Amino acid sequence: MTSTRFMTLLQREWMQHHKGWLIVMLAAPALLLLAMPFGKIDMDGTVLPATLLAAAVVGMTTLGVWAITWLVTSFQLPGLARRDNQDRSIEFWLSLPGSHTESIGATLLMHTAFVSILALALGALLGWVMAVAVVIKVLGMGALAEVSWWTLGVATAAGLLRVCLGAVLFSLWLAPVYLILMAAAAWLKRAGVPVVIAVIVIAGNVLQKIYDNPIVWKLLERQFDGASRALFDTHHAMRDGEPVKADVMEMFNSFASWSVQDAGAALTTMASPHFIGGLVLAAACFGLLILHRRRVH
Repeated sequence: MTSTRFMTLLQREWMQHHKGWLIVMLAAPALLLLAMPFGKIDMDGTVLPATLLAAAVVGMTTLGVWAITWLVTSFQLPGLARRDNQDRSIEFWLSLPGSHTESIGATLLMHTAFVSILALALGALLGWVMAVAVVIKVLGMGALAEVSWWTLGVATAAGLLRVCLGAVLFSLWLAPVYLILMAAAAWLKRAGVPVVIAVIVIAGNVLQKIYDNPIVWKLLERQFDGASRALFDTHHAMRDGEPVKADVMEMFNSFASWSVQDAGAALTTMASPHFIGGLVLAAACFGLLILHRRRVH
């Protein structure tokens, strides 16, 4: 019965927001595809093998769609803390045999982990369409036969599984940020987010400039750095030139095993004191959200 209620709450979030989410995910790739016949792709004189060019397009499109979606949903999250009160739907949801924990948990799950995974999957699919268009635009129609589509498919699947895991870990790393803003918005209404930002900026500058203690900025930096490492490329190996190899096909063949290793390394970040401390803070803010709903209703 509990799982049925929770699924109903998840379905409610999907029915209420799915059109907006899909528009956000599809808008940028659609505009790029429409503009491609009339525009120019500047490669700075670099000539990439067809398969590598296609892979680069798939990767950039996937992460680009995810990044845009994450920005939009992140701006939405604080307002969701007061949504049910504003539209008066809270009376209906309270009439159901569910708890505040289920209601808030379903909202968080859909707007963080679920939407991120959907954006990545749809971004990868659109990436293949973009890859075909870019290969034709840059190398010509005949270059499509030079692309190793099977190898690209294996690499896409491996990379997609890795970033889907990373998206969940990314959301967990940033859970304290999300929930602090949501709790502030619930208790302080429209002033909540500005107050949190002002407190962080003032406290950070006072501690750094007067007491020579940049702890606020260091904590934020480590939290966001942990999130980015958990999302993909945990040890920045690709940024440092690994596992790039001289032979392009060898590089693709090693990418799947590298993704598995990187996923394992990402999971180890959960042992970080910053990760654990962030989850404790997030749990406290989650409790504040529940307390607010109980006080109001």
